[in-house]
Amino acid sequence: MAMLQSMTTEEQILYWLSLDLRVRALAERLLQRFAVTVGDLPASAAHHHADPGGLYRHSLEVALKALEEFEGSMKMERRPDGSVDSFRSSRNRSLWQYATFIAALCHDLGKLFDLEVRGKGQTWCPLHEPYDEFGRRTKTPVARWRPDRQYGAHAWSSLALLHHVVSCEDVAYLGAPRLWHLFASLAEGHSKEPASLLTQTVSRADQASVEQAQPAIAARPDSKAGLLLQAFRELITDGEMGVNVPGGQVYVEGGKAAVVVPVAIDLARDRLSRREIKLPSNNDLYDILRNARLVDADETGRSVRKIKVPGRQANMIPLSALIFSSADTVVPKLLQADLERTHFEIDTEPAPQATPVVEG
Repeated sequence: MAMLQSMTTEEQILYWLSLDLRVRALAERLLQRFAVTVGDLPASAAHHHADPGGLYRHSLEVALKALEEFEGSMKMERRPDGSVDSFRSSRNRSLWQYATFIAALCHDLGKLFDLEVRGKGQTWCPLHEPYDEFGRRTKTPVARWRPDRQYGAHAWSSLALLHHVVSCEDVAYLGAPRLWHLFASLAEGHSKEPASLLTQTVSRADQASVEQAQPAIAARPDSKAGLLLQAFRELITDGEMGVNVPGGQVYVEGGKAAVVVPVAIDLARDRLSRREIKLPSNNDLYDILRNARLVDADETGRSVRKIKVPGRQANMIPLSALIFSSADTVVPKLLQADLERTHFEIDTEPAPQATPVVEG
């Protein structure tokens, strides 16, 4: 384990794949093509891995974490014809391992469509050429996030860019069964429908990489999460957001705080805009707060929860809220002692059932 920790992420990935020398050789070439395709582009605008090279580093982290989970997986997946194929069967283990590696590495490839990259009067087309080729031709390209990009669309659009990364050798090695699972995994990355076992593995690895990066970023006072929380505290101190009162925007109980959305975020956004500070979209903010472990998520990973709070006539009012695991992050501690006592109920929604799998 100490040896693994001293390796680079690329070296650790190749270590897990090294039991089959053919797979290792394929992976080395594929990693080179992937690096050329994404270059030094970021993985997000103001979320995780938002600095230059963030997309490459995040993709490697997800691939490594997915391979580590694959190593301990004993589950089996049912084929369309009803037969069962094990991720760890002696015949197909290396094939499934390589498919897992590619699915994890390429899960965010479609984010290249979310960026507008210009240089020397030209606009980069990700379909046409890898990013590094465009960069060499235009010398100093400038990238910006498209304002009209759609959340989650990069999952299925990753398929359109696989030709830059996956070679004919890779396709021949994987074979049709793994190839179709790979395509399906990329397409259903952000789907609310029950996901395949491969997709679930990549999703958990993705979440682990984001959570690993986000807490330190969110803790910075100048981060988007830090600015949002500071605005909440200022609004509460100035009496512009009510706490533990009927019709209020914040409810504190048992050390936690329920912040009503989107109204509380709209108030914070308005206050920060006076200082010419722009916050990301609400969905991005929800993801930032969840991945920084500042808010509690339900079993499906959603951070916006349904709650009920007492109304003015003792009736229970349904609301949508973010549940902060520590009230201190939202409400100044000095003000908490004088708050009226209240309570809020969190509605629990059953998690959607996953695609059935057969345990091996």
